[in-house]
Amino acid sequence: MESISAPFEKELSLLRERLEEAEDVHRAIRRGEVDAFVVGPGANSRVLLLANAYQRYRQLVEKMHEGAVTATPRGEILFANQRFADMLAVPLAQLYTAPLESHVSVDDRARLSRFLMLSARDSRVEVELVRRDGTSFPVRISLASFADGYATVLVTDMRPMQWPSLAFDALDSIRNSVEKLNQVLATDHRARGPLRDISEEINGLARMIDQMLDVGMGGPR
Repeated sequence: MESISAPFEKELSLLRERLEEAEDVHRAIRRGEVDAFVVGPGANSRVLLLANAYQRYRQLVEKMHEGAVTATPRGEILFANQRFADMLAVPLAQLYTAPLESHVSVDDRARLSRFLMLSARDSRVEVELVRRDGTSFPVRISLASFADGYATVLVTDMRPMQWPSLAFDALDSIRNSVEKLNQVLATDHRARGPLRDISEEINGLARMIDQMLDVGMGGPR
């Protein structure tokens, strides 16, 4: 029997090792042990998610209490979760028809554009988000990740952080109105005006509490 040359035997050994590696990768994929591949050389490498990993990612993001958006440096929305759609009071499908900047106040658009193009990891910016009915409210946009030229940001509703201060201010106004009412009642029983002021203050406080419940429940009721 003719013997195998040393170079050929070495090449055959390398081919066997590569085959074993390929079989190991195939086995790991079938068992669900692999979520993504890194392809490409060095700094030009890209991360490709497998379908099942992407579904798990979406399920995780959809359960978040914060808005989540993936956008290009130009602000084009590639992905958004339901929470962000609820914050804007628009159907989720409509978010992909306009850039992210169109959902913030005009005064904040240039600042948001700079943030998307130049921000570093963990950086943040505060802007006014504009809902479909034209009302606006403050949000904090934080960069969660930046890969392949796409930024994934978290959008946090800042209103709950303002509620304690606003509630105290409203209660102080009610106390002042009550004191005025007591002063009027001490000299004059015609207290219609002060009573009207108290009614307006109480109604305003009730509307604020309703907004608090709206935010806590994750969207407009």
